[in-house]
Amino acid sequence: MTSSIDLRQVSKRWGWILADGILGVIVGLIALVFPIATVLVLAIFLGIGLLISGVIEATVALRVQHGAPGRWWVVIFGVITALAGILVIFFPGTGVTIMVVGLLLWFLFAGINDLFVAARSKEHRGWNIGMGVLALLAAVILLFSPGAAVGTIALLAGFGFLLRGASEIGLALSLRRASR
Repeated sequence: MTSSIDLRQVSKRWGWILADGILGVIVGLIALVFPIATVLVLAIFLGIGLLISGVIEATVALRVQHGAPGRWWVVIFGVITALAGILVIFFPGTGVTIMVVGLLLWFLFAGINDLFVAARSKEHRGWNIGMGVLALLAAVILLFSPGAAVGTIALLAGFGFLLRGASEIGLALSLRRASR
């Protein structure tokens, strides 16, 4: 049995998709205009995510059969994750620091990976070397200028919301035309 989405039914809901797209564009613009507030809000969301994740992990691990290997490690990790979430919620600056370190590590590992790929494969070697060097340069900049990371996080969030919002607006307008 296959299920299919009735395009006419979806097309009738184009207004909701348009509203979501407009909201996305507005959030994106706010993120770009107020980068510090954006990063603090993202840090609070990070804290909420950590708290929920930790509680779920610990709860699931406690419900696993007694004697299961690694069960208590998962419980301990879940509790630590939940406590980290609470810490970040009440001290969002800590969350910002976590995001900066995470972004720095991501650039570091991405750069190293790109350089390893370039060393192992002749295909797109120049591109991989270039991307690896740029990623490592970004990691060094973030290491010595954490403020750049805060701006980068806000820019990524802002542009992400803008692009998603714009695409949803385009989809909504296409659905509107299709519903006629």
